[in-house]
Amino acid sequence: MRVFSSVCSILMSLSALGLAASAARAEVEYDAVLTADLLHNHSGGLREGSRVMGNLDLSAAWSGQGGWDGFAYVLADGGGGFSERYSGDAQVVSNIDAPKGVRLFEAWLRKTGDSGRWSVTGGLINLNGIFDVQEAGALFLNASHGIGPDYSQSGPSIFPFSTLGLVGEWQASETLRLRAGVFDGVAGDPAHQSSFIGLKLGDGDGAHWVAEAEQGFDRGYVKLGAWTYTAAAERLDGAGLSDGNSGYYAQAKYDFYKPEPDGDRGVSGWVRAGKANKDIQAVETYMGGGLVWTGPFTGRDSDAVGFAIAHADFGQPYAEAAGVDLKPETTYELSYRYAIRDGLSVQPDVQYIRHPAGDPQTDDALVLGVRLRVGLEAFK
Repeated sequence: MRVFSSVCSILMSLSALGLAASAARAEVEYDAVLTADLLHNHSGGLREGSRVMGNLDLSAAWSGQGGWDGFAYVLADGGGGFSERYSGDAQVVSNIDAPKGVRLFEAWLRKTGDSGRWSVTGGLINLNGIFDVQEAGALFLNASHGIGPDYSQSGPSIFPFSTLGLVGEWQASETLRLRAGVFDGVAGDPAHQSSFIGLKLGDGDGAHWVAEAEQGFDRGYVKLGAWTYTAAAERLDGAGLSDGNSGYYAQAKYDFYKPEPDGDRGVSGWVRAGKANKDIQAVETYMGGGLVWTGPFTGRDSDAVGFAIAHADFGQPYAEAAGVDLKPETTYELSYRYAIRDGLSVQPDVQYIRHPAGDPQTDDALVLGVRLRVGLEAFK
């Protein structure tokens, strides 16, 4: 907690400076996006069945003078449980699958240097909005294409529960960016998951550290990241607490086809790999990737079609604790986003899950779904 007491003091200083800066002329932009998933487990998994899940995002972005800006983000989740009840997979079919509740997810201030080469952000922060971000994978519904399960399983400050953090970023050269952050070791308030402000700093939380280097190159980038928790965690073999709750990841993105350098149209691909401590976490290694074609047809520049694979391998200690000879879980996903107009899209999606949750006794699952997204732009 000594580390986080220092972080909180820094955040208070940032807030005071930010409020002073807000006295100057500032601009605020508001946004709202409704996402709804209709999913049907056609066969395999735990049982056949359907479920509708909804998520409403309300945000306000503030831009002031002197290099100051801020962001506030409220999540309204209608409840999830599709993977838990139907498909039975560990990687989670839908990235909006979350416990019911209305939560303040983000509320931060950022100071950017006059040169634009450095910035410091403090407050309630979505870690996955800064670290382990994969733009090409954002098309897909499966949660593993947003942030790898090797990392997300550890409980960092990501959807739908966030916590206080402090992040610094520095542009070391024209193509190299370095970023590092420290967060409270426990995201949200585990005892009150539906609280609007689920923030509880406990003496045993410790801190969560993460660092990432991003090297850009013509048509793409490579990212290398590492993370760790300072608090000891429960071992899967029941031998008590252990240090070393940490891991690392690497990802790369490449634009294979880009007819307009500054446009969105084209074909992009990505790969991501990650590893966690098998003595503490269930998923030991992860490998994923895919291809996305944006603007596949003439006159349909905002449409996108893609195919992705997410492969999670469970560690031996977790398998022994479960008493099952677990197999790797692999999900194949095919998705097409049809843009009806700006801010309005419908997205048919098919996922085939081999060995859900690694259990060889569970039949492979076939999930059929469709996603509807409605934003404020649709009404302009």
